Amino acid sequence: MEFGRDVSERPLATVVSFLRFLSLWALASSAVFSGDGIAPAEDRLEGTSPAKKWLNRPFQLLQDGEAWWLCRPDGSRFFSFGVCVVDRGIAESEFTEKNPAYCAPRHYRDAEAWANATLKRLREWGFTTIGGWSDYGSLLGAGGAAFCVTPELHAGATAGAPWWDMWGDEVVRRVRETAREGIHPVRGDGRLLGYYTDNELGWWNATLFNMTLEAAPQSGHRRHLLRLLRDHYREDWPALAKDFDPEGAAGFEELEKGGVLYLRPGSDGMRMIRRFLALMAERYYQLVRDVVREHDPRGLILGDRYQSFYYPEVALAAARHVDVVSTNLNAHWNDGTFCRFYLETLHALTGKPILVSEFYAAATENRSGNPNDRGVFPVVATQRERAEAFRTTLEALARTPYVVGADWFQYYDEPPGGRFDGENYNFGLVDVRDAPYEDLIRAAAGLDLSRLKSQPLRGRSDASSGIPPAPKDPFADFEPMRALKHWDRQRGFVKPDSKFPLADLYVSWDEEAIYFGLYALDPIEEICYRDGRVPDEDLPEWSVEVAGRAQPIRLRVGAGRNPGGVQADITVKNLSNLKLNVRNITALRVPAASMGRARLRAGDSVKFTSTASTHARTHRMEWSGEFNLAK
Repeated sequence: MEFGRDVSERPLATVVSFLRFLSLWALASSAVFSGDGIAPAEDRLEGTSPAKKWLNRPFQLLQDGEAWWLCRPDGSRFFSFGVCVVDRGIAESEFTEKNPAYCAPRHYRDAEAWANATLKRLREWGFTTIGGWSDYGSLLGAGGAAFCVTPELHAGATAGAPWWDMWGDEVVRRVRETAREGIHPVRGDGRLLGYYTDNELGWWNATLFNMTLEAAPQSGHRRHLLRLLRDHYREDWPALAKDFDPEGAAGFEELEKGGVLYLRPGSDGMRMIRRFLALMAERYYQLVRDVVREHDPRGLILGDRYQSFYYPEVALAAARHVDVVSTNLNAHWNDGTFCRFYLETLHALTGKPILVSEFYAAATENRSGNPNDRGVFPVVATQRERAEAFRTTLEALARTPYVVGADWFQYYDEPPGGRFDGENYNFGLVDVRDAPYEDLIRAAAGLDLSRLKSQPLRGRSDASSGIPPAPKDPFADFEPMRALKHWDRQRGFVKPDSKFPLADLYVSWDEEAIYFGLYALDPIEEICYRDGRVPDEDLPEWSVEVAGRAQPIRLRVGAGRNPGGVQADITVKNLSNLKLNVRNITALRVPAASMGRARLRAGDSVKFTSTASTHARTHRMEWSGEFNLAK
């Protein structure tokens, strides 16, 4: 992530890493492999170098019932288990004890020795895939026959997408040029699983809307926005003015020449902004797919690695153009668990298999000296706990039918004094001195992920079987990565009535109260308002109506503000912020007395309805039902 950005994301590649990536691909080995490391004789192409074999047998996707699988060129199914940033680190001349970073030349005589040792490790630890930003040239040249590779092209971001004019000749030319540089060294190689087109593109809807309006009148993306506004409001400027507060224009003709639109508080304008976001996403995915297919008609298109959250409108556009939807996954709790809605809704929206392009965990106890304090990622106390969080996430992903793979970030620890953007986490399989973290690698080696994925689906418990008891203090440890962690989030999960929820609802109880917990991901940008402040009426709203209680509870929560609408007899805690901090977590206590009950007992039933709306009422979710209180 860039320095100062929120924890919901992972880092973009640096220019140096990207250039290294391109040059190393050009050195890719001509080694041959199949699922067991040996290419069947009938699959070798006459007169073709081994690296160009299997041109007609690429990696494929297979749907078998509810389960999606990746298939190797030889037809064998597998769960892709990858690791990112498998490279030699910094040059020896750059090493300093003041901020020690991983430096392979200090431990290996040359690149070949490093590659041989690293490949041996990765095989023994159970990995199948070498992920993004890796030294592919050295690794494959040393005989990385058993591994597939997933390069990240950075095609859109290098050209300025989605911020610059994606209909403009210069952006299209740059996308083509960047994609070609990344694709041509590897297309047709039997080890190529597919291409990530980008990493964590800036799909920030309000910022993108404003920047487009500030563009030159002749720019293609501004012309498309103006056409969309005219069509949406049917050439009716007063109708537009109900949703937006114009500046520098008093009609469509003037807006064609210049001017900006601020969101009018309490309006439906954000839905219009999201329509424009969908238009831009459609253009991006269509453009990069066409460009990739110009150069390689066979490699899988693996998406653009969402930054641990997504806009539904963007995901819907992606579904029409990608083979796999990819997302980075910053676990929602430091034990490696994550909300149900996150992957379930992404799959339901797109109908595509999902590849988790990054997941990670760190520990305070580490040999590199990482302080783990430049962002908010999963951090636990010990390496044993870190290995358990790793296993928890990976097992959950392998058991999810539509998830086809997951990549760990990253091979080695970040420098304790911070990398290029200040990030300083114990993310490595090895420390900065190349020593493996034994607990973590034992956890990796001990998992048979394809076997886990092959097992029959098991039902997940939820509140329909009875609301579980509350923890001793439901509001305890209300901090990022820990808030609601100690709740029984399996048995307390309330199934949504909505088709595409963007939040999870949890419930628990004790003798004196019912407790509700809401975990939502909701990007909120104050830049869309004239005064740069989110008005109260546009804050996310959460309502709870409990049978027997005279008044429904309606809370305004989010944007880092104190909750609004808090009634005297209830207790509320909220954890939220603005801009790139998209997590909006709220806990609510509803006393039994307010429901006309002296106390609650196991076997009692509670009936409730809950709704939640995202920023500016863009999306709405519902939950309801009558539930027994479990022991």
